[in-house]
Amino acid sequence: MTFVKLNECPPGLFRTADGILGFKSEYATQTTLGVKCDAYCLESGEYFQGGVKTIEERGAIEVEPIDFVEEIEKLRMQNKRIAADLDEVRAAHDRTREKLRETEAAKRDADNQRQFFESRATRADQRLEQAQGAAMELRGRLKEIRDNRMVRRGDLVTPQGLPDPYDDGVPF
Repeated sequence: MTFVKLNECPPGLFRTADGILGFKSEYATQTTLGVKCDAYCLESGEYFQGGVKTIEERGAIEVEPIDFVEEIEKLRMQNKRIAADLDEVRAAHDRTREKLRETEAAKRDADNQRQFFESRATRADQRLEQAQGAAMELRGRLKEIRDNRMVRRGDLVTPQGLPDPYDDGVPF
C-alpha cells in the first residue's frame, strides 16, 4: 500500500510512518475549527492526534491504510513458500539419509568381503606353510636316502603310474 493523508484514508486500520497503529471510523466530529475525522490509537484507545496541534495538520498526517485481508493473504502466500521450501529441505534430508544408509550397507558388505578374503588368505598361508614343511621333510628324507644308498625296497612306496626306479628287471 501507499501512504495517504489521514482525511483521505478510508475507514479502518492504518499505520503511521512511525509504526503507530490506529483506527479511523466513518464518522467525523464537528468542531468550531472545522470537521475532524474520528481516529483512535489502537494501542491505548485514545483519540489519535498524531503529535500535531491543528485540525489541518492532523488531516495532513501521512498514514498507510491496512487491508487485513490482503495482509493475511500475503502471509498465507509467504507461509506456502516457506512450507514448500521446508518440503524440499525434508526431501533432500530424506535423500541424504537414504544415501547414508546405502553407503553404510555397502561399507558393511565391503567389510564382510574383506574379512572373508582375509580368512581365506590366512588359511591358504597356513596350507602353504604345511606344504612347504612337508616338502622340506620329503627333501630331507630323499637326501638321506641318496646319502645312505642302502635302501630296502620295502622302505619306498612306489608312486602310482610311474615306473619303479629300482626295478632293473632282474629278480634278486
